[in-house]
Amino acid sequence: MRRTWAISGWGWLLCGLLVVAAGCQTFNVRTDWDEETAFGRFQRYAWVEPPEVEGASPFADNDLLRKRLRTTIERVLAERGYRAVTDRAEADFLVTYSVILEERMRVDNVGSTIGTGYYGRPFGWGSVYSTANVRNYQESTLILDLLRPADEALVWRGWGSGIVRTRDRDRGQALLEKGVRAILDEFPPEADGGDSR
Repeated sequence: MRRTWAISGWGWLLCGLLVVAAGCQTFNVRTDWDEETAFGRFQRYAWVEPPEVEGASPFADNDLLRKRLRTTIERVLAERGYRAVTDRAEADFLVTYSVILEERMRVDNVGSTIGTGYYGRPFGWGSVYSTANVRNYQESTLILDLLRPADEALVWRGWGSGIVRTRDRDRGQALLEKGVRAILDEFPPEADGGDSR
């Protein structure tokens, strides 16, 4: 059985989307963009609130967690020379995000044969048994969207997925920081030929 929750905040993300900090964990990042957009000219951005998602987890969708995600994204963008503005008319691009949490199950079948040979031969009678190891886990995905201010058309999307491994708040914040950086390391796209900041 597979259940999927879309979360308008980033709560579960903090709990471990960003396993990239663990080193041996996998955090997959992908991007897509509009090739006609001149990303090298982007300097100022404004926020668009994430869409309300019906059925979002109350543990993950709250003001504290949304604030942490927004602060982290703002810090990383500021380090790269982008400036937040409150007036959308002054913005070169808009920023928003989404978080998706999926419950997944992995089943590994393990089979074995137990038996003995007879009269020194390696084969004989025995029993065969099989067990199934079932592991439930959570995988979360952070999606960062950059939009054109005039019509809110999507011009760049970066997303990363990972397995949720921690519920520790401080470690989760460190993982969040590394995950946001991993996604924004792909912006602006190299194909633009613009300033890589």
